[in-house]
Amino acid sequence: MRAKTLIVLAAATAVLGGAAIYVNAGKDAAPVDRFANELVFPQLAPRAAAIAAVRIERDGETFALARAGDGWIMPGRDGYPVDGDLARRFLLELGALRVLESRTANPALHAELDLDGAAKDQKATRVAVLDAQGAVLADLLVGRSRMGRQGTAGDGTFVRRNGENQVFLARGRFAPERDAAKWLDRRVANVERERIARIELLAVDGERLSAAKAGPGDNDVQLADVPDDRRIKSAFDVNLLASALEGLDLDDARKAEGLDFDAARERAEYRTFDGLVVRVDFVQERDLRWARLNVSFEAPAEPVDPAAHPNARLRTPEDAAKQAEEIAARVRGWAYRFPDFKIEQMTRRVADLVEAKE
Repeated sequence: MRAKTLIVLAAATAVLGGAAIYVNAGKDAAPVDRFANELVFPQLAPRAAAIAAVRIERDGETFALARAGDGWIMPGRDGYPVDGDLARRFLLELGALRVLESRTANPALHAELDLDGAAKDQKATRVAVLDAQGAVLADLLVGRSRMGRQGTAGDGTFVRRNGENQVFLARGRFAPERDAAKWLDRRVANVERERIARIELLAVDGERLSAAKAGPGDNDVQLADVPDDRRIKSAFDVNLLASALEGLDLDDARKAEGLDFDAARERAEYRTFDGLVVRVDFVQERDLRWARLNVSFEAPAEPVDPAAHPNARLRTPEDAAKQAEEIAARVRGWAYRFPDFKIEQMTRRVADLVEAKE
């Protein structure tokens, strides 16, 4: 009887001890974050079809994207098309933004998280999403990012809804692109170097540089009219002349109207073995060099069979003509700024490629 009583008392003590631990743990535990895992803008996804514009502001500079039919344009770039995939991905990420945990609601601490504002000399990036009537569907200030301690799962971005003091650490690394030009549909043309047959570069002072390949499948570019007392500095640099139109992406774009391309004295012309003709005219406006493309198709005098030259990446006449129409439609009426390395390939001088023989 005595042993049985001791066993019951021991069990009761264990239960009471566990209860005490539970009560103390509950008393000392951090309060539940009522915002955790909530969407920052729960109303945005259900109203996605109503989104008509996005406005992005940083350091007092603002640019906007506007929906145009099934795509997007940038009004500040004369309505140039925006990269549709980039715009869609941005809106999906914004709509899916969830609170990892709530942080300070003290305005005096906002600047430490780059959330003081987006006006001049402030560091936040402000993102506003509007409908066709200009009503705001979402308005967010985006500040610093935080890298997770255990891989990307703990990554976060400090944000606060514009007009509210509460700061949230949102899940993931949400970083709206702040360079307006990088939102544009950047690919202008892609003409593979293997297809290039002839190149003509005309400098402002009238100097002409001519180069050509011996035939389809020959990837070596031969510089024409090299004086007897000169030699090629680098065959690699000469071959790069054929790469100018390959992966040709813009740095910026505007309407060609207002730029005097009719008086352009600097140009580059490229002809492919399969009939594509691309002429690039250059004009200077202040310290910026702008380019305009003219694209056409001229059937080769001697038709080339793509199957006979598998390494030349040639197209059939029908496909080459179709590509010419597609590029011409894309570039018609526009002027472009290209990356420096592309401009360098298009504006080479003879002296850049040859040197005196020893």
